[in-house]
Amino acid sequence: MLEAMPEMITIPASFFLMGSDAGPENEMPRHRVWLDSFAIAKVPVTNREYRIYVEERQAVAAPFWSEPMFADPEQPVVGVTWDDAVAYCVWLRARTGKAFRLPSEAEWEKAARGQRQDELYPWGDEPPCQRAYPGYA
Repeated sequence: MLEAMPEMITIPASFFLMGSDAGPENEMPRHRVWLDSFAIAKVPVTNREYRIYVEERQAVAAPFWSEPMFADPEQPVVGVTWDDAVAYCVWLRARTGKAFRLPSEAEWEKAARGQRQDELYPWGDEPPCQRAYPGYA
């Protein structure tokens, strides 16, 4: 079976506030959205997990694997296209018999925000350009 089966968590059904009244125009207006419960991977797909798919399917490798900053096996895979991500989900579903798919925009935002409904970002109100990232001083 898959050496790196994603750990899934269930997000309960509920309303949440999606979008922003202070952010980019394409996120306005902030509005209330109902979502049924859904499962989502606890963490993003890692390079190690994605490499299994690439090797089994002879798929195109992630474009940044040769870049030291993005090559660690435990880091999230980056640079894959939407089509690559869908193909990975199809492969994972066939391999495991479980219903893997990409989350919708609303599901992604609800899962990322968690209980932080009143902040601009999932981590709070600090803009990304001012946020300190561990290990990248």
